[in-house]
Amino acid sequence: MAQFNSWLTQAAANALVGASLLVQRVPKPISPRAHAYFDLLVFPAIMGLAAWMWQRNRRAAMLIVGHGLLEGTTAAITNFPPPGPFPLISFRTHVGIGLASPPLFLIVSSLVPGIPWADRKIVLLFGTLPILVNGLSDTSKPR
Repeated sequence: MAQFNSWLTQAAANALVGASLLVQRVPKPISPRAHAYFDLLVFPAIMGLAAWMWQRNRRAAMLIVGHGLLEGTTAAITNFPPPGPFPLISFRTHVGIGLASPPLFLIVSSLVPGIPWADRKIVLLFGTLPILVNGLSDTSKPR
């Protein structure tokens, strides 16, 4: 199990490096407005997934809840067009958080003991989606 966790930790670290390289070279088709609406839909989906996972594995569910709270809080304090309820950070900062936090989430998720592989796959797959969405979000346009 320790060798498996080491492999997952290394994979998550490689994902962070790969994501930073990918983000610099990929077209950015997701506008800040589209990203805001995506975040609006994702938060309840994350909480629904956590509720579903609660019956299968409570540790995995708690990881998903933690991820959801970070996503929901970040969306609520972002100055999107239209702004969130508490617009404290820029969209560029929001995307930066969205690119930095998933690799940490993946590392933690891979190290938490007591999660069967079937449930861990769901948590890890879900943790990669913010890298994709934030990596494709256009932060170059001035507001």
